[in-house]
Amino acid sequence: MKPIKGIISCAVLSFAVLLTGCEKTDIHKIEPVSKELYQKTIPETYEVYRGDMTPTIRLKLTQNSLRYYNYQVDLDDLEFDELKVANGDFVKAGQVLCVFKSEKIEKKVVDARETLETDKMLLEHVQKLKAIYFDPEKTDPDIKEHASNIALGKTYDDQIASIEDDIKLKEIELMESQRDLDKCIVKAREDGVITYVSDTIANGVVIKGKDILTEASGDVGFYTEVKNTDYVFEEGAVYKAQSPTMEFDVEITRIEENNTGTHTLYLKPVSDDVGYVSTEKFEVVIPLETIKDVVYVEERYVYTAVNEKRFVYVVDENGFKNPVYVEVDSVVDGMAIIKSGLNGGEEVAAK
Repeated sequence: MKPIKGIISCAVLSFAVLLTGCEKTDIHKIEPVSKELYQKTIPETYEVYRGDMTPTIRLKLTQNSLRYYNYQVDLDDLEFDELKVANGDFVKAGQVLCVFKSEKIEKKVVDARETLETDKMLLEHVQKLKAIYFDPEKTDPDIKEHASNIALGKTYDDQIASIEDDIKLKEIELMESQRDLDKCIVKAREDGVITYVSDTIANGVVIKGKDILTEASGDVGFYTEVKNTDYVFEEGAVYKAQSPTMEFDVEITRIEENNTGTHTLYLKPVSDDVGYVSTEKFEVVIPLETIKDVVYVEERYVYTAVNEKRFVYVVDENGFKNPVYVEVDSVVDGMAIIKSGLNGGEEVAAK
């Protein structure tokens, strides 16, 4: 055990001397590294790269306000008939999206129409009988001979009023039944694009109260805010907008300067075929001029000492972290371009 104690004492003494000999702003004084002799936690490392680097400008696009219409089934006794659209389809206002059927509703419409036609024919018949048998000239109540004519006219009037009431009720019933029947045919409310088709309706299953389709409609386009950079944006410039599943060209239509010194770019799709887009996140990636033969590492692994100098933790072959001063030339795309202190190929770690 004595030799082991001696080793520990020497290690502690050496470390104490190292700290004592450092200046006030030395990295080791700021971030002392304790080297465990018998057990250590191997840190996760990140490589320092050397080579050509192509920086980019990334614009996160925000879509203009769109209107979303959710279509659903709100009637009982509906059966699936036909789905006429798919997710991503462009549609016109009034276009049929989905068709249902209901024998119960169809029968109510047919019965209401037949009854209405019968009542109208009966009304016409009674009106003709009145015209034939009722004498409008014999309606004086003081003349005894007119009494029977007056009574006959009242009978016809009561029949006509009753039939007219029945017709009004049947017209209301027909209108309501027809409205329900119209709901069996789902139509697009505006020009737009289908952004959602439920799995249930795609498989022909009807569930009341559940959304079956979603349509997006409105002003097509994007906007994004950019800080002042050396890169010059111009109206009419065309870039590639992309998401995980879509890609299309967009054009800058307007540039506005903000009070904060930033600029807002307004963009719209170049092709008319891209009328509407999904709710995915879109961005524009602009490659800049390639920087030749540079050493670079992720900026988050570069720290600042109290003397304002920059340093990184380089991991040695034994897995220990050693702070090393570096000189940062610039930061591009989250990468710190190292002017001196690293050669490339080293492994660095976080605190």
